[in-house]
Amino acid sequence: MPRTRTTRPRTGTRHRRNRALLAALALAPALTVGSVASAAADATPTGRDKVVYHHHRPGVGTPCEGLAGCTYVQLAGDPRTGPSEAMFTLAAGTRFAPHWHTSPEHVVGVSGTVLWNVEGHKRHRVGAGDFLSYLGKAVHWGQCAPGADCVYYVYDELPYDFHPAD
Repeated sequence: MPRTRTTRPRTGTRHRRNRALLAALALAPALTVGSVASAAADATPTGRDKVVYHHHRPGVGTPCEGLAGCTYVQLAGDPRTGPSEAMFTLAAGTRFAPHWHTSPEHVVGVSGTVLWNVEGHKRHRVGAGDFLSYLGKAVHWGQCAPGADCVYYVYDELPYDFHPAD
């Protein structure tokens, strides 16, 4: 007689850790491509192209142009000329209006929860360890859920641009 296996609901710390690991693995190809391209673009004699470390501190960062409650830290690459990686922070409750970018975007949640909308798709709750990716020119908008600031990582494959949606 074949053995039957009882399955347990996927909840708890183990499931969250597995989800975070899967999100990181899903992002690995984009990060590898981005890191290689960024390293080539940012090669310096100081060796900065080999190791990049960012310790996130609330209140530290460059204000996002045209969006109160948003700051970012450029991690790698030059968003004016090619692939780039950045860490964004949105104050709790901050909304961002519908817009699009030429580049596909790859997003990983770090903390808080961003309620992220991509036109033609359901709303996604992007929290710690979650991964969201969409094509270039996809109209998207959202809000940092009330209660806690939101921190998320973004990798853009192409130079960064910003276009308000009509």
